[in-house]
Amino acid sequence: MVRRTGWMIGMGAMTAMVLLGGATRGHTPIASRFTYNEHLYPIFEQQCGSCHVEGGIGPMSLLTYQEAYPWTQSIREEVLGLRMPPWKAEDGFGDFSNGHVLPAHEMDMILEWSAGGYPQGPRDQTPTPPASERGWTLGTPTLELIPESPYTLVADTSQTVRFFALPTDLESDQWITGVDVLPGSSSVVRHVAIYVDETGQARAADAADSDPGFATGFDATAPIAVWWPGQQLVTLDTVGYALPAGADIVARVLYKKTWITDGQEFSDQTRIGLHLTDTAVDTIEHSVLNSPEPSGRSVTFTHSIDEHSTLYGLLPEVGVELSELQVVSTLPDGTSQPLLLIRDPDTNWPTRYWFDDPKALPFGSEIAVTATLRPGASTEARPSLFGSDAPVRLLLDLIPNTTAAN
Repeated sequence: MVRRTGWMIGMGAMTAMVLLGGATRGHTPIASRFTYNEHLYPIFEQQCGSCHVEGGIGPMSLLTYQEAYPWTQSIREEVLGLRMPPWKAEDGFGDFSNGHVLPAHEMDMILEWSAGGYPQGPRDQTPTPPASERGWTLGTPTLELIPESPYTLVADTSQTVRFFALPTDLESDQWITGVDVLPGSSSVVRHVAIYVDETGQARAADAADSDPGFATGFDATAPIAVWWPGQQLVTLDTVGYALPAGADIVARVLYKKTWITDGQEFSDQTRIGLHLTDTAVDTIEHSVLNSPEPSGRSVTFTHSIDEHSTLYGLLPEVGVELSELQVVSTLPDGTSQPLLLIRDPDTNWPTRYWFDDPKALPFGSEIAVTATLRPGASTEARPSLFGSDAPVRLLLDLIPNTTAAN
């Protein structure tokens, strides 16, 4: 999927921006062709409804007019700032199958509505919000895993990370072609990373902790999946992650409250859905690139490809505040291939970027990562999904020994 956001805002929306002023400070004359009931609700339901729904991780619901209209100024600012939906990859610098962006016409509609008096529309067309109970995004999984007991996030804890060891009890080798997540408590499950553990570390750590799950004792290195609410999930056809017989799945859950839920207690039993095949497919392997410490405002690091490979995806992890992250590959013939460009990376939304068309990397290719720090940014690295303390990390999803173009 080529990400075509077309951020050229139409004349109607530009006029609306000028008219906005203080939309939430007082009455604004109705000057919008678009109404919530007819036009805005379908956008909010599809683009925002997985988070901004009653009981969701977002601090407010947008799925009724009464809930949405007080937030028109914030909605406008988030849309104009390209912060929502949370997808950071720049257009034309790598094309991805799991992009999640607002099309230009939907952006126009939101801006004109928020500036033009945010009308509700015909009352007889008032939409009915979807049921809060959501099913599996990818359909019924091959294998469903759930922690033995619920975990309680106590009232005085605002944020924590908890690991859960989930035995698969598989008697034969399998390959994972898709991963889905159903949070037990959508209000506080902010992010889930999934690992395969063949060592028994996680199971031992879980058994040693008196509470469900565990906090330490597992060497998390390369997640096979990362999930957050609203993320576009993908299934793989001809490739997959190896799941050996008897291996465990480990779920790393980030619990995080908002100002709405702070001070409350929550019980969570998040389910993991695996889509599997027992037919051998090409196995995805990982390489993790770690940056050195920055010596100034930027840091560049490279990785050489030592055998023909095909690159299927990238998972950058930003441990310091950056203004830009760029990834480029250079082929042996000198051809440069843009892979990923992110402006103002958000440390709160680690995302795996799956290429529309996997990238052939012949032997001798080089991948270069350039990270530019924000002025005055702290260089103290944040916790890592990869078990790394490097300021910037990049995980490559590779199939080695594949035919690569010269």
